[in-house]
Amino acid sequence: MIKSILLSAVLCAGPWLWASDKDKSVPGAKVGDKDKSSSGTKVVDSGSFGIYIQGTRVGTETFKIEDRGEYDIATAEIRIDDGKSKATQSAEMQFTPQGDLRSYTWHATLPDTEESSVEPKDSLLVEHVIPADLKKIDVPHLLPLNTIILDDNFFSQRELLLWRYMKTFCDAQLACRQGTFAVLVPRQHVSANATIELIGPDKVNVNGSVRELSKVSVSTGAPKKMLVMNGQQDGENGQWLLWVDQQLKIVKMTVIGTNIEIVRD
Repeated sequence: MIKSILLSAVLCAGPWLWASDKDKSVPGAKVGDKDKSSSGTKVVDSGSFGIYIQGTRVGTETFKIEDRGEYDIATAEIRIDDGKSKATQSAEMQFTPQGDLRSYTWHATLPDTEESSVEPKDSLLVEHVIPADLKKIDVPHLLPLNTIILDDNFFSQRELLLWRYMKTFCDAQLACRQGTFAVLVPRQHVSANATIELIGPDKVNVNGSVRELSKVSVSTGAPKKMLVMNGQQDGENGQWLLWVDQQLKIVKMTVIGTNIEIVRD
């Protein structure tokens, strides 16, 4: 059943959803092209998210999402320092304008040096893992190439999920219905189903001021524990709440059942 939502005051940047496939740079989205170089590369979104636990900032994710013509690329780096431990990780995802994964790589330099990657092979996904002991492991996943990567700690990847949802489950009048996607969490070597639904306008406190944004719910069926930084946090059915601005960019995220908040700087 389609749930109609009045979004004219909150999500007014709808035309990109209905552009031709040639114009769709990020899967399902052409959002806020801020820069375009002579080579044709367009920065679709970039910035940083502050990572807060119990109101205290413990880290930062910096990210950039680019349209490079034949493929799109999303890069991110997180740095964590909670006073007790430190972590530094980076990730790069490449995907086609249709949303098929070309490659995904993850690196950690703190507290240990580790790396992993995911690549398509024979119409499924294969994960290559090199842990701290350097014993390489290959983990096959019977998942389609358009599976969405939602890795631990890289919060900007939720924005790519949001854009795919808006393309797939919202019509030209911005009436949206609930949608479900297959996702892969490489750091946990598991797949899950992510159910996403646009709830509607909501007033929320962001950096000390109240803003009216669009509220989105994301629930993952598994895993039910989320690895956050260097420890585990329980989440109620892996449910996230996202608040989105008029350019369909995530401004704030929370994980229900935890004391974690992610806020755009």
